Amino acid sequence: MRQLPGETDPAPPLHGLALWTLIGGLMLGVYLVGLDMTLLATVTPTLTDYFRTVSDVSWYETAYVLMVCVFIPVAGKAYSVFPNKYVYLVSMVIFQIGSLICALARSSGVFILGRTINGLGSTGLLSGALLIIHTTCLRSIRPVVTSSAMALISVGATTGPQIAGALTDHAGWRWCFWIFLPIGGATMLATLFIRIPEQTKKLPFAKATVDIPRLLDPVGFAVFAGAIVMLILAITWGGSESAWSSAIVIGLLCGSFGAAVAFACWIFRRGDAALVPASCLRHRSVSFGGGVMLLQGGCTQMISYYLPFWFQVVRGDTPTQSAVHILPSLLSNILALITFGALVRKFSYIPPWGIAGSMLCTIGSGLLSTINPKTSMARLVGYQIVTNIGRGMAFQVPVIAAQEEIPSKDSASALAVVNLLMSLGSSVGISSGQTIFRNSLPPLLREYAPGVDPGSIVNAGATEIRDLVEPSQLDGLVVAYSEALVRMFYFPVACGVIAFFLSFGLGWSPVKKNETEKI
Repeated sequence: MRQLPGETDPAPPLHGLALWTLIGGLMLGVYLVGLDMTLLATVTPTLTDYFRTVSDVSWYETAYVLMVCVFIPVAGKAYSVFPNKYVYLVSMVIFQIGSLICALARSSGVFILGRTINGLGSTGLLSGALLIIHTTCLRSIRPVVTSSAMALISVGATTGPQIAGALTDHAGWRWCFWIFLPIGGATMLATLFIRIPEQTKKLPFAKATVDIPRLLDPVGFAVFAGAIVMLILAITWGGSESAWSSAIVIGLLCGSFGAAVAFACWIFRRGDAALVPASCLRHRSVSFGGGVMLLQGGCTQMISYYLPFWFQVVRGDTPTQSAVHILPSLLSNILALITFGALVRKFSYIPPWGIAGSMLCTIGSGLLSTINPKTSMARLVGYQIVTNIGRGMAFQVPVIAAQEEIPSKDSASALAVVNLLMSLGSSVGISSGQTIFRNSLPPLLREYAPGVDPGSIVNAGATEIRDLVEPSQLDGLVVAYSEALVRMFYFPVACGVIAFFLSFGLGWSPVKKNETEKI
């Protein structure tokens, strides 16, 4: 490709101390993203007491998710236009500002503002880390480094509630956001003084800045943002604020679908100049891999999100005990992630990992849908291991496929699309789980514990539910709550089946094993 005057040439991969210092910093940044996914759930009850309002609770998470899903494609476009280092550092600075505002907030509105800025900053962190790993690491180590980064998302998401609980109890809820500052600062320090290679030749900063309106596709962004906002509001309000059959929810879903069709037409018209380049979507690792990530990286996350509720209510665990009991999920997920990264190049083909992983996740989710208060701990551990080995195998298939198969000019946008679908899938999965639970629990309580008020149980925290009923009603409550929770696990079973078939559509070209290619 001919180099234009002033363009930046892609630099060779890094080696030695510079490489591992940079990777260590990026890993901390990825851990922050995972931590921020689940930390708020533990802090929210304390926030309602401090701010003296419960009406804003849904916005604490919705504001963050909206910004993530709306601006991820913009972050991907920014990485394709501006130097990787500066986009990543700006993203971290924005994330840190949001954390600082949350830590200092004296009102619910200011806290929501902080969460909004948090979400905006996080859009460039995970996609940026994966892209920088792609440009800095040799092919021989790239999959295992990427797998380790993906594993840290699970570590952060799993440890978030425990860290938040300990800090809230012993230091105050503000420390749940203060801790982001030193970790983010260490990431920035590790990134600032190291040369970060580029995936493509890039124009000088001044020229790229002048062309921002054209490069970032404002019309496409507006249409895309409308589709995402309406979809997120529909799945957030559906089944909680409003019935799924209400005019508000149906209108939002129809509006989102219409805007999505308009965005697809805009991509067809604009081609590679669109917010999401048309050439990027033609790659199987994006079209099929994105579907796998939506289902396996996103929707199946509801298992790790809701399983602690089962342990705390059905088995009577404390939050600490439930954290211990879901350790098999965390450890097996990490083991599968790293094993995949270490072996994928040896076995040459990527799709079999997605196929086998989706099959195992489907089987494990199906087994989890059979648990009840009498299920032994040995079975609970075994079911978790099967489910999360499968999820760990399939979870990163789209990312590795994008790194291996997509040309450098589309890599930033491709990773952004995959990241978007993971975030969107997580929101859909958790919201769907909540809807299934809320619709299932009242009739089950009327059957097994007729003297219990369903409203008080649905809105209560997991650790206090057992104290809300008379001892004579406790057994019936436990049975009803258990059955309502495990009904949610039919959803990831369906997601796993669809992901199984989608995995066959991934590219079947053998992955390269040499270091001679250009990144």
